[in-house]
Amino acid sequence: MTVGFVASIVVIIIVVTGSVAGLFTVRRLIEATALRSHHDVTDPLLQVVGMMFAILLGFMVSDAMQRFEQARTTAQQEAGALADIFRLAEGLPDINRDHLRNLCVTYTDEVVQIEWPLLVRKKTSNITWKTYGALWSECVTFQPKTDAQTNLHQSLLSAMATLGESRNMRVESLGNGLPAVLWIVLAISGFATVLFTYFFGVENTKMQALMTAIVTLVICLNIFLLAAYDNPFAGDVMLQPIPFEVDAKTFDMTLHPSKMYEDTTIF
Repeated sequence: MTVGFVASIVVIIIVVTGSVAGLFTVRRLIEATALRSHHDVTDPLLQVVGMMFAILLGFMVSDAMQRFEQARTTAQQEAGALADIFRLAEGLPDINRDHLRNLCVTYTDEVVQIEWPLLVRKKTSNITWKTYGALWSECVTFQPKTDAQTNLHQSLLSAMATLGESRNMRVESLGNGLPAVLWIVLAISGFATVLFTYFFGVENTKMQALMTAIVTLVICLNIFLLAAYDNPFAGDVMLQPIPFEVDAKTFDMTLHPSKMYEDTTIF
């Protein structure tokens, strides 16, 4: 359980408690009979406000989850392309093969150990960018001398292009979070929805307080879900560099075949 998760739970409890306190304040100021006399107006207005808020929140949560899955797919494609480059290097001359494979290993280590922690702050690693450039340089400057090497070179360039596109998409996804204005609109809409639950004259105030608390809790949980998925590389459900960790283990097993490995998973 992370600090962020605990903080979110505390905030939700405070908001739910505040919403119930607001209900009791309204009931002290306005009699239940007065509230019941306005049910014909309050009920349809609540339905309109609640429906519009539900549509807005549902759309935003769906969009955030799609962006999260897209980021996951992008990272998998990047790691997969890097593994293809490593495997294709087998057909190159020894000097080129070793250099390219070492660059693949370096890139993997730098993404996992240096760049991935920076993604939380929406930053990338200049060191990793240099290694990425070296990978491009090694693939582009290779001069094939046989037809087999020519075909291999084309496959290398294709895999490198996939890696570059996926890396660029991963970096671009750092700026795809919801803008502040939408968070403000969401907060105001949620407050208005909860506020409308105060204007019903239910005889049993405790029962109305329970219903208000449930409505507030559901709204808070959905907003928490939105916040959790809004940034794929930070928060309680953040993506982990598992595809690159798989690459690192695969590369190590290929380069050191005599090394003993336990049959364990890295997940």
